[in-house]
Amino acid sequence: MKLNKLFVKILSIVAILFNLRELNAQQSPMFSQNMYNPLAVNAAYAGTKEGFVFVGMGRMQWLGVEDSPKTATLSLHGPIFENMGLGLTLTNDVIGPIQQTMAYINYSYQVDVSFETRLSFGIRAGFNLMNIDWTKKDAYDSGDPQIYSLDNQFFPNVGVGLYYYSYNGYLGISAPRLLQPKLDPNSVGKAELVRDYFLMGGYIFDLDEVIKIKPAFIIRYLPNAPLSIDISTNVYYERWGFGVGYRYQDAITGLFQLFLTQQFSIGYSYDYTLTELRHDSWGSHEIMFRYDFSKNERCRPAKYF
Repeated sequence: MKLNKLFVKILSIVAILFNLRELNAQQSPMFSQNMYNPLAVNAAYAGTKEGFVFVGMGRMQWLGVEDSPKTATLSLHGPIFENMGLGLTLTNDVIGPIQQTMAYINYSYQVDVSFETRLSFGIRAGFNLMNIDWTKKDAYDSGDPQIYSLDNQFFPNVGVGLYYYSYNGYLGISAPRLLQPKLDPNSVGKAELVRDYFLMGGYIFDLDEVIKIKPAFIIRYLPNAPLSIDISTNVYYERWGFGVGYRYQDAITGLFQLFLTQQFSIGYSYDYTLTELRHDSWGSHEIMFRYDFSKNERCRPAKYF
């Protein structure tokens, strides 16, 4: 079948990225609605709201392609003491025979920069748990030293971040995974978890008393990989939010958000793929739900990021 052939090509690319000496795989799952869950990549975001915030997100990428990537993440964070925040992130990412589970505790400390702005310093600690079972796929070759399996391989890690924010906007920089452990010490190639870096920002503009517009961006840098740039613009009107995003040379995204209450919102995004995969997939679908336990009306713009 055409889809089976396509998937074999994808697996071949993944295998090359995981094993060649001069290349490294992109191993941090990304979401089109990451602007509502910065904690996934920046520990300094923890506790920057008035109360605890819970976010759940699920993504099905390249729907229609056999064994295409599927990712789910949960996060909970909030203030614990004066100027301190604590958060937890859980993520499960699957692509074919490769499954990765990540769990991290995030801690932050905030200082006042001015009357309206604060700077948060963040650190995280946790682990990646990885399974690779190539025997599930026809691409497996037991005689190839570059292809190997992992069984619940445990990789502890730490990360850091800075997050500058105000009532209406934010700017953050982070390295969510500082250590670069080798996945298989016995492999011939250089297969390792690679350090990546993130820069993100966004701002809420009030067009009038009820209409708001929020441009945002997130840039991810990974050595030996193309620069990933996501830009988006969302417009909010009372209980509704609509937007469009663009991922450089990869996809165009449609964004939708519904605020069921002042505290609870749900979101949906659809990615139209711009690469050759668009001929074989139905795009990427993503859902999000977010609950803000704070009831302080003064912080309402914060529900947009």
